[in-house]
Amino acid sequence: MEFKVNLALFKSTEESLKARYKEKYDPNKKYPQYSGNMQVTQMDIVKMVNYLQKAKPEATDYNPEGVVTVRAVGYINTSKNGLQYLSINLEPDYKTLKAIEEAEMSGGTTTPTPSATTAPRTVDKEEDFIPF
Repeated sequence: MEFKVNLALFKSTEESLKARYKEKYDPNKKYPQYSGNMQVTQMDIVKMVNYLQKAKPEATDYNPEGVVTVRAVGYINTSKNGLQYLSINLEPDYKTLKAIEEAEMSGGTTTPTPSATTAPRTVDKEEDFIPF
């Protein structure tokens, strides 16, 4: 169930922004300082989704509804073209992965269940409306 997803972030330059946005480029507008891509293999999609589904979300002060931790590590690399970029790897959190493995070994369920303190979400009628 271990996955490793790589994300490469390059520093945005005026030249790269003009190439990306073409005639829509506005020098007075604020653009992201870094941009890049994440490429996920088919097998890593399966492994990552499996990890996220089996992990038990933990409440934090910032996210009381619960979150699943995914570890991120970053390295500064240089591309073949000589451009420096930040390479970020996303991978399972060790503690969370071990909890999943232990639950599977004991035959217990790892499917998250809503907390008794979590109030049911109410849906606003207008929230269901999709304007396209």
